[in-house]
Amino acid sequence: MACAGGRDVLAAGEMLFEAGAGCRTAVEISNQSTGYCPDLDSWTAVARALDRAGVGHPGGFTHAVVFRRCEECGERAIVREDDFVCVFCGGDLPEQWNLAP
Repeated sequence: MACAGGRDVLAAGEMLFEAGAGCRTAVEISNQSTGYCPDLDSWTAVARALDRAGVGHPGGFTHAVVFRRCEECGERAIVREDDFVCVFCGGDLPEQWNLAP
């Protein structure tokens, strides 16, 4: 929240940077954040911020994580290999992102 200047957090995750001759590049970027669980469409905010900062990037998440909240048990879950099943209770996970604050 501090990085967002008190405004809504638009994206969260992890980045690996590489520095070259006078330039910086984000070579690996993910939305892996179990605190915010951002949807894949958060890439737009990431790209905009990196472009404004003059940091090169791969044009999309290099490791994209699909998060859902299980509507049966309430747990946050990571969808693996397009299997929309909760690992905690076995319930079906929704196709649409449902982790808004």
